[in-house]
Formats: sequence, C-alpha cells, structure tokens
Amino acid sequence: MSIVDTQLTSVQLVGLRDNGLITKEEVAFITGDLLIAENSITSSRRVVGNATLLAEVSNKRVLRG
Repeated sequence: MSIVDTQLTSVQLVGLRDNGLITKEEVAFITGDLLIAENSITSSRRVVGNATLLAEVSNKRVLRG
C-alpha cells in the first residue's frame, strides 16, 4: 500500500502562514495522517502536526465589524 500526498489549497496555505505554522518559503501537504511542511528552497521537510490541525486552523475566522 502506498501513501498519497494530498495538496492543500492556497486558502489553507495562507491560513497556516497567518497562524505561524509554516513560513513563506514553505508549502504544506498531508501524507497519511500528518501535516508536513516542505521548504521550497532547501527541500527539507518537517512535521507540523496531525492532519486534524488543518481543520482547526481553517475553522478560525476573523470577524470584521
């Protein structure tokens, strides 16, 4: 069985950057049940957290009044 990497949308990537979970040089994707950040320049990878973390970040919205 092979694990497939799932790409994130640009909105999800912006949310991760806004919350300080990834840097502007990094992209993120889901592999298995992990959220992985990969540096676009050095190709180094690191585990950001569980994929469920993405749902928590996506549900936070700024209310403007």
